[in-house]
Amino acid sequence: MIFDSLFKYGLNADTFHRFSYFLGTEAGELLKNFVEMIFLSIIVYMIISEFKKNGKREYKYLIVGFFALFASQAVTSIILFSKVFSVDRFVRFDIVLTIIEGYFETAALLLLVSAFIFPIFKKETIRFQKIMLSTFLIITLTIFSTYLFFKNGPLQIRYTLSILEMMQIFVLVTPFYVLNKLDYKKLRYGKSILLAFFIYLLIPLMNFISYMISGYVGPKLRIIEFPLPFISILLLMRAVYLTLVDKAFLRIKLKKSEDDVKHEREMNKLKDHFISVVSHELKTPVTSMKLYLSLLFSGKFGKILPKQKKAILTLSDENTRLSNIIDDLLIMNKIEAKKLVLDKSKFKVLEIIDPIYIENAKSRGISVNSKIKNLNVFGDKARLKQVYINLINNATKFSNNKGNIVLDAGIEKKNWWFCVKDTGIGIEQGEISKMFDKFYQIENTITRKNSGIGLGLSIVKSIVNLHKGNVQVKSKIGKGTEIKVIFPNR
Repeated sequence: MIFDSLFKYGLNADTFHRFSYFLGTEAGELLKNFVEMIFLSIIVYMIISEFKKNGKREYKYLIVGFFALFASQAVTSIILFSKVFSVDRFVRFDIVLTIIEGYFETAALLLLVSAFIFPIFKKETIRFQKIMLSTFLIITLTIFSTYLFFKNGPLQIRYTLSILEMMQIFVLVTPFYVLNKLDYKKLRYGKSILLAFFIYLLIPLMNFISYMISGYVGPKLRIIEFPLPFISILLLMRAVYLTLVDKAFLRIKLKKSEDDVKHEREMNKLKDHFISVVSHELKTPVTSMKLYLSLLFSGKFGKILPKQKKAILTLSDENTRLSNIIDDLLIMNKIEAKKLVLDKSKFKVLEIIDPIYIENAKSRGISVNSKIKNLNVFGDKARLKQVYINLINNATKFSNNKGNIVLDAGIEKKNWWFCVKDTGIGIEQGEISKMFDKFYQIENTITRKNSGIGLGLSIVKSIVNLHKGNVQVKSKIGKGTEIKVIFPNR
């Protein structure tokens, strides 16, 4: 019953006809302006809230642009309000008020267009401001000249109003021209913004055609134009809203990233402290063990039997291996913390060749052939000795009994190089790029018997990089591996 009455007396053809007629009147235009002002005030509030958080210039331009359009609508609403409700309708000032209204709207549209295309000109702000100021002056002079020509008689009212519409067309075509010359994809939500300006462009375009053909804009055309500003403003509101949401999301993501980085730094500090403390605590007993094993082996505590001698040698080897692991941990900790400072100087290459590691290889039944001559080279001697130790230990680890290791060094132009070549198990070509990764281990029976923690070659690579050198690797399965490290000799 209620719905029948509603459709009979409310939602019928006569009601829609009256409402359409109302929209074509000045009162309908006033209603439209008030609704637009509500939407514009919401947009301005959204942008001001975001501007207070980060103070970006592009938001400042958007605030000015939307507020200018709001102010323009406010001026138009005041004029329409006086026409609709005032006793004195100011008929003699109608054309002047229309020109003022048109000027304010054109200026507001220019500011709004400028606000949306500004992000493309971020790096050329002064140039952008000069272009917009020049355009504003051209519009002002054109509209003022139009009024003077109309007032003095040469220009009819239809052409005066046509020029006002042309100015708005010129302003609304500007973003299409600018973005066609540049890359509109750089503008966030550019398609939505261009569509909004295109829809708004239809209003002055239809008015211009109407003025030129019939000399006025009729009520039917105003009814057709009625929804266009709302659609345009809603599209611009969508672009602004999505931009603000993106910025908010990025802020949250950035905050999370900052928290993650902060947490990671704290964890790294704890890790570095732990490794440093544990390594130093282990270093002291290992050094003491090494000293007493040496005294035992030399017979300082009494004569030792052959079986005891063999056991002491095994303990000494394991002690040396543990000591090397601790050294690797300490060095890697310094490298990761970027605290490893090189102390470069000239020295003889033989000074880094420690015979203990050669003897260690020989004790395993591996022959060692050194071709190294006493060359003058340049670098951090202590760190380069670590490179030698890690390379020869690696060659020993991967070589079988009766294998062979060749040590060599030389000078080529402005560089010098050091090479360790073995006849061990070799490595597959696909694994060569991984062998310098931290904690990387090759799975086979030999490495399982003599396993380390996989830091030796990673340390070699890091020290070589600090010297601005490079590492070259050649290897064949079952034939052996050759690792050559090259350093600047200056």
